[in-house]
Amino acid sequence: MGAVTDPALLQVNIVVHRRVCYDGNSSSIKAYLKDQSGKTVANRAIQIRANGHPLRLNSGSSNYYGAFPYYELLAGSDESVRGGETYVFTIILTDGKEYEVGRIQAHPDLTTQQLALPADHSRKKPLQVNWQGVEPGNYWLSLWKRWQGETTHSQMTVSKISETKNQWGSIIEEDGSADQADYITIDVGTGSGSHLIPVSYLKGPRARFNALSLMLTSIKTIKITESFRSGSDITSEHSTFYRVNVLD
Repeated sequence: MGAVTDPALLQVNIVVHRRVCYDGNSSSIKAYLKDQSGKTVANRAIQIRANGHPLRLNSGSSNYYGAFPYYELLAGSDESVRGGETYVFTIILTDGKEYEVGRIQAHPDLTTQQLALPADHSRKKPLQVNWQGVEPGNYWLSLWKRWQGETTHSQMTVSKISETKNQWGSIIEEDGSADQADYITIDVGTGSGSHLIPVSYLKGPRARFNALSLMLTSIKTIKITESFRSGSDITSEHSTFYRVNVLD
């Protein structure tokens, strides 16, 4: 695609992702551009910025179907994604004119008041999972936001971890759930809620496992309705991983 001076020719999709895990955190910002025919745009004369920081154009890997380039925030950037931070995105077209794409507040990191889980749990007892305020607001506020072009959804996935340790206690092999029956999916709505993981799940069908992995993923999407092509949006994805050791 050659010169682009009209933002209405572009579909812009931006994803702000933050991963909070018991073994370390990570984050990324990626932006994708498409033209009127739905073809991915890779034009180094077009710049995308997040809070003033330029995103790098990554040509992407090529396969049988072609290449899938995107813009990304450089690893180690001072503007790595922080929970609760607001990100303003702008685009500079080939004529040097800058347009605001939109803005989004990244999901704040969860507190123990919102979701508290034990470090260890007996295999012989059901595990009660309680949450409070993971999805902000209430049902009517959610409806109003949806009318404004904003949608949110949170879901928890529970799975099993099997580890083998050497004589010094270091993990030498780790295996995750392979059987679909080893997965529990829980929808997390506004306000408070709970889910009981039964003893039957903690005892099978997997023969042996050492821990539970609980991944809570929250997704918020805001539609971009001005200046750019239909289908443009900005999304915040926040994944928090918890580990509960299962004891005999």
